[in-house]
Amino acid sequence: MEKYREPTDEQLKEVLRRIPTLQLRRAFFEGLKNPLWVKALAKQGAFANPPEPKVLDDGSVRDIYWPEIDYLVRVSNEVPVDVVDVLVKLTKSNNAWVKRAVFEVGSSIPADQAVRLRPLINFWVSTGFGWRTDPRHLVGFATNLLSGGQREAGIWFANLLFKPMKTKRLDKTGTALEEYWYAHELPRLVEKLGGGGLAVVLPWLVVFERSNGHFSKKSDISYFARDSIRVSDREYEDVEQALIDAVRDLAITAMKQDPQKSRSLLLDTKMILTRKIALFSLSEAIEQDVDESGMAPLLDVAYELLLDEPSLSEGCRIDYADLARAFAKRRPDSLEKLATALDLACARLDDERLREWLARETDDPAAINKSVLQYQDAWMHRWLAAIGSDALPAELRDRLAELDARLGVIESPREPSSTITSWTGPNSPITQDEMSLMSPNELVAHLESWHDTGNGFGPEPSHEGQGRSVAALLTTSPDAIAGVEGLVDRLRPTYLRSIMQGWEAAVKAGLTLNWEQVLLTARQILAHSDESGFPAEGGRFDEDLDFRPAKEAVVGLLEELAKKRDEGSNVLVPVSILNQVAELLLGAANDKTEFSRYVVGAKDSSMDALTLSLNWRWPVWLRGLTHLIAHGSETGWFEAARSAFEDELARDDPYGASRAVLGEGLARLFIADQEWVELRRGDWFGAEEDSSRNQQFALSVAVATHRYHKQLLELLGPAMIGAIRSTEAVAVGWRTETDPLQEIGGWLVEAVIRGEQTLDDPVVTVFFSEAPVDVRGGAMGHVAWRFMRADEVSSGIRDKFATLWDSRLEHVREHPADKEELSGFYWVVKSGKFETGWWLPRLKEVASLDPTLGRQRYMISEELGSSASLDPHAAFDVLRLLLAVQDEDGLTSYGLMRDAVPQILAAAITSGDANLKADAERYMNQLGEQGNLQLESEVRALTS
Repeated sequence: MEKYREPTDEQLKEVLRRIPTLQLRRAFFEGLKNPLWVKALAKQGAFANPPEPKVLDDGSVRDIYWPEIDYLVRVSNEVPVDVVDVLVKLTKSNNAWVKRAVFEVGSSIPADQAVRLRPLINFWVSTGFGWRTDPRHLVGFATNLLSGGQREAGIWFANLLFKPMKTKRLDKTGTALEEYWYAHELPRLVEKLGGGGLAVVLPWLVVFERSNGHFSKKSDISYFARDSIRVSDREYEDVEQALIDAVRDLAITAMKQDPQKSRSLLLDTKMILTRKIALFSLSEAIEQDVDESGMAPLLDVAYELLLDEPSLSEGCRIDYADLARAFAKRRPDSLEKLATALDLACARLDDERLREWLARETDDPAAINKSVLQYQDAWMHRWLAAIGSDALPAELRDRLAELDARLGVIESPREPSSTITSWTGPNSPITQDEMSLMSPNELVAHLESWHDTGNGFGPEPSHEGQGRSVAALLTTSPDAIAGVEGLVDRLRPTYLRSIMQGWEAAVKAGLTLNWEQVLLTARQILAHSDESGFPAEGGRFDEDLDFRPAKEAVVGLLEELAKKRDEGSNVLVPVSILNQVAELLLGAANDKTEFSRYVVGAKDSSMDALTLSLNWRWPVWLRGLTHLIAHGSETGWFEAARSAFEDELARDDPYGASRAVLGEGLARLFIADQEWVELRRGDWFGAEEDSSRNQQFALSVAVATHRYHKQLLELLGPAMIGAIRSTEAVAVGWRTETDPLQEIGGWLVEAVIRGEQTLDDPVVTVFFSEAPVDVRGGAMGHVAWRFMRADEVSSGIRDKFATLWDSRLEHVREHPADKEELSGFYWVVKSGKFETGWWLPRLKEVASLDPTLGRQRYMISEELGSSASLDPHAAFDVLRLLLAVQDEDGLTSYGLMRDAVPQILAAAITSGDANLKADAERYMNQLGEQGNLQLESEVRALTS
């Protein structure tokens, strides 16, 4: 700092006299580079009174920007002592800019000075660390302390950020960091924690599991969080999964350093989840390259864990198998005692609870003993298969081979099995796995004889819960009750419904059914009266009180069976069975009661027409007719099905479910009998002049559920014109986020860019001239969004789409009031399917015609930043147009400031154009005055 001099008293007084206003203070502190002014200004009280937030008339709070803080941040690395001396005196400040700056400074200055900020931060614990504070600076402050020799303080602040806490909601755990930033930043902290980090982070995981009710003195369901510690089963990261990963990674390192201590640390929590982590971390440590002196202690601890009784709980199976396999590679001859440990664990399954449960089915001791042995065999088979033949000692290898031969080879023994909790939703007295071990007669006899003695509260098992397990079993094993007769007389309606639902799901999964049993049971259920002869048991929702739900399930199964399937389909329903399906479906045509029930039941429903059509027996049956028609005119049922379908459409359907069936089934009806559909298109979908509510239901569902097709567009063209010209909102048959007119527009845009229609086509012309402008923009934008989602877009389609955009841009030039039609252009930029040289000048014009495009500026920040290397002048112009839409307090878009502004300004400054450079520097200063504290340094870093 030899080039800097301390200011004299006269200079200080003169400066303070000349900067009485905010604007003048901004200008001074923005240009001040001399770090030696900090101490002198502080003595004069220049940093003593940052402005407090201002409460506006509408109740919102506005932070007042304090330009002095920008200077302090900028010089903090040169005079950290002086800057911290200033900051520690601001304990009473609630200014969000001050809080942001404190953590930014604390994350970069030497740790011995950063730690002096601790008392200041303590003052803010109760009021929060400021909504403007970058979470990365918060974590950066902790990591700076940890890596700079201030470990105790670093752990203190890490606990403030990452230790979970209880909230007012009993089922929700809170953290100081938002979930995304928690998961994103925790690995950075873990890296800095180093040795001893496990003791810091492990308690956070325990607190989380306790706070969420997963772990207590009475129960431990923590293992539900992760089937295998190796990798998360979730599609996204959350606090729990981030903590598991962190403890896992720290445990692997800790195991290599001191396996005995690490084992104790994990197991002392008494939580199954941490035992799983211990098993897995040991296996990983053993698999990694460790010298022989380090390997022996690892293997000794692994051996203890493998023979430890709690390690053989079901939740640990996969991680236990990983450890056993890793151990066997190093000490293949040391697992003789594994057989004893497994035998003891298996023997403990034979307890009073299991026998009491089995005694519900029979009081024959021999039968109970047989079932216990079957249960134990299944358990042993799963564990031995997971460990694998190569890792097992000879005795267990032979036993696995015998179980494979007797029970069948387990295809994926180390894949997670479905986890069932008895504390969520309706519950079953036995699990699906236990059902699978029963013969068909045993399973039906159990369902027939089991009684619900609960009151509908708590986790007691119920008929509904058991029915759901039956449905799940039949979905994968449809022959689980094959050959059993008299189902309709023996079983409660709840189980009959579940059986129908399970069989329907099995067909959808591509499995073949026992057709004769299925059709016989379906026929008997439909023929049964609605009344049930079984006395009600349990609570209000614990079972079906009559046969109506079972009949609805039958119709759903018949509808699925009626579908036309290709020759290559896994399930081809025999023609003889299809004839019976058609007979049953057509037989329902004389049942007038179901339409009446639908009308009464749908009256107070908030469902849209399509959803209604999937949840009421009458429209589900009607959809079954469309599937029968789809088989074509050569079938014996075609004419009867078509006639019945027309008769049902003639009903006065006040809620449109039948029209939703029509719209959703349009393609199959059109393929089956094109002439018939064309003759009735006006009646079904409406015309150019007008359309009814039900016709609009059918049209909107048809467009929403079908992809664009030229013949369907020609069929629906007149109805589309009528919908576009409707003076009232088009009736929506399926409530999606997209307006029905926008769906129509999407079809028309696709027709044009595929070259199958021109801009002169009547429907296209009406849409682009008469549809609401926001609908036009939405249609264009949605097609561009689909481009982004596509792996590849042909050059022909891309070029026609570009031409269409140019025509709409020309339209807006001539009709500026229609500027909202350009609102979706950012998807064109985001799609990545167009050259920068094409979209950048158009984006500039779009942004000038419609400044509100800046509301979507975060969508294209990276693309805009990259474009500066090609055309810095155009990129700079676009940037200023987009940033013209700012928050009231001057905080500009985070995405643009991060991904575009520094790059564009740097490109402009180094472009060689003196005027552009001057404009860019002025704009950089302007943005800096608005509170973007690090912008200049970011730009200079890119230009140096």
